[in-house]
Amino acid sequence: MKVRKLHRVSRTLLAVLAVAAATAGLAVRVRAQEPAANAPLIFEVASIKPTPPDERGGIVHPLPGGQGYEAIGVPLRVIMTVAYTVTDRQISGGPDWINTDRWNIQAKAERQGTTDELHNALARLLEDRFQLKLRRETRELPAYLLTVDKKGVKMPVHDAADRVHEPIGGRFQDGELRLTGQNVPMDYFAFFLSRGLPLNVVDKTGLSDRYDVNLHYAPEGRPGSDGGAPAPPVADGPDLMTALREQLGLRLEKGKGPVEYLVIEHVEKASEN
Repeated sequence: MKVRKLHRVSRTLLAVLAVAAATAGLAVRVRAQEPAANAPLIFEVASIKPTPPDERGGIVHPLPGGQGYEAIGVPLRVIMTVAYTVTDRQISGGPDWINTDRWNIQAKAERQGTTDELHNALARLLEDRFQLKLRRETRELPAYLLTVDKKGVKMPVHDAADRVHEPIGGRFQDGELRLTGQNVPMDYFAFFLSRGLPLNVVDKTGLSDRYDVNLHYAPEGRPGSDGGAPAPPVADGPDLMTALREQLGLRLEKGKGPVEYLVIEHVEKASEN
């Protein structure tokens, strides 16, 4: 699909990406220590409780220092999207309560961990406490393919000796959404983009390095400053597709690609702590 056709993605979907990045609270700077003998990161302290009916929530975020995760008032299905870095549409099966019952989780490890280590530790915690058993399926489906633009990559490669990890986070400034992240692999960046687009983004860049990402664009239909009706886009700001190409040297094209699905085969409500 030509880039101009991708511009037809609805204002609502681009706004989802904008709001997710601006409000997810995922930007945490971590200088991970070298694990002893490559031992997997384990949450030494973990509390999982049903959310009280009158408690508000709806957030999942890393703890300060990159030593764990906190969830407040979040359904299991949403927590799974974080642990397994998949979109909601990539999860199927399971009882209705995984979408409706809300949970509070506090999980902390004895040492700092990288983004991947934290995700894996959270997945193991869910599998243990919720008796979660999954089947993975890979399907060849319509998708957005993330490729390198003909002019080449414009992102700086992160120093491999520097173990600072900063997942992508964003904020609105002067009418634009500004996204930043350090030590970002392209498969994670593809997942991040997938959250706000109608199809999954499949990494076809062939890039094995990790990059420092700095992207700014004017999302259409972004929320108004008072939380009311969407504000108009900034007239002279680049849209998402243009910003990807001009600022990062990346391109999105419509095609087909392998999309992983998680099928829930067994799950139980978490036992009392």
